[in-house]
Amino acid sequence: MSAGSLFIVDDNPHNLSLLAGMLREAGYQVRLAQSARRALAALAAEPPELILLDVNMPEMNGFELCRALRAEPGVAEVPVIFLSALDDVAAKVSAFEAGGVDYVTKPFQREEVLARVATQLRLARLRAALEEKNRELVRKNEELESARRQTDFIFSALSDVLPGHVLAGRYRLEERIGSGGFAAIYRARHLDLDPPVAVKVLRPDGAADRSSYLARFRNEGLSTTRVNHPNAVAVLDSGVTSQGVAFLVMELLTGRSLADELAAGPLPVRRCLEILEPVCAALAHAHAQGILHRDVKPANIFLHDGGAGEVVKVVDFGIAKLAGDDSRDAAAAVTTLGRLLGTPVYMSPERLLGKAHDARSDSYALGVTLYQMLAGRLPFEVGDRSMGSVIMTCVNEPPAPLRKYVPEIPAAVEAVVMRTLAKQPDERPTVAEIARQFREAAAGAPDLGSTVDLRTS
Repeated sequence: MSAGSLFIVDDNPHNLSLLAGMLREAGYQVRLAQSARRALAALAAEPPELILLDVNMPEMNGFELCRALRAEPGVAEVPVIFLSALDDVAAKVSAFEAGGVDYVTKPFQREEVLARVATQLRLARLRAALEEKNRELVRKNEELESARRQTDFIFSALSDVLPGHVLAGRYRLEERIGSGGFAAIYRARHLDLDPPVAVKVLRPDGAADRSSYLARFRNEGLSTTRVNHPNAVAVLDSGVTSQGVAFLVMELLTGRSLADELAAGPLPVRRCLEILEPVCAALAHAHAQGILHRDVKPANIFLHDGGAGEVVKVVDFGIAKLAGDDSRDAAAAVTTLGRLLGTPVYMSPERLLGKAHDARSDSYALGVTLYQMLAGRLPFEVGDRSMGSVIMTCVNEPPAPLRKYVPEIPAAVEAVVMRTLAKQPDERPTVAEIARQFREAAAGAPDLGSTVDLRTS
């Protein structure tokens, strides 16, 4: 078997014979040409793995030939080693500027020539293998994105026709009241019970292994029912229909989300505390059960009209996990699907890097949310930047000081918020500590007392 295919161009027959002999003896397949113009036609017709090219030749010198080869699609990426009797820096610079990868001076030393040829062939093969892997990754991403778009289309069409249908033989769907990246939500009624409920129909996973997705849903759906807290939306039931449609049944909420309230602008410290404490209480309870939220953000904090007054509710516990977000898969989600399971700017650095994470990742997301409540903006400049740019910003850049945008905020309040945004998880407070520290920092403002119970059991 040949060690590799080479092409030597040199107008000197002695040099051609010498080089060809030592390279063939080393196991290489070697073709020869004594003029640049003949070489150009032969190389374009059958590209080798490596070209050895003399500098000084009549009609067209080696630099000119190399530039001409770089314009030929079939041979543009073939590495070129220049051969020359010139050992000055200017000639070597010209060789590299023309597109060469190496430079060998005459008289040739066998060991040097063989070593340089072997090295450049190895590098070229590694580069080709990497490029092929990248092309394969692009192809797979395109296939996955196409499958995702098809799934989105089917789910959108399905969600439009579901009202009026009975789900799992017991829930009559009445009207769609919400939708998002993971699910569509319907007002519904149990056929045997009167009070209305909310039924969240999850978007199909689109994974090849559908059975593992449904098994994960059943396990995680059960775990969401363990978050039994007055400030967490109650999950009443979950299941998978005979057609493979996964759903959750929850208490029906009325009111607005925190995201809706923030659309009117930032909130005063007192109002932030009113919302923060019950959110922390619900998250602390879930963490004590070993359950992470994974998608804390204003859209998932609901200001429910409970009849006797406002009740803050945390919604969508475990939805990101149900949708496929495991403790180490955030980075994989970016590279394979072109999207993140969760909202990137609220995700902790460890999650964005695909590392294992724990309850302190929820603390971080809550910190971003609290910053937004107080400042009316996010702690990072993201704008319409690409996903990769947003991730790099959130992972590497420090958040802007809160008082840059809200100078009147007490320094103690700012300190609490900024601690929750620490890059290292062990430097962040727990959610119970966030509530306590924020209450203490804001103690100077009037009427900030709270009776919210932050105990976790």
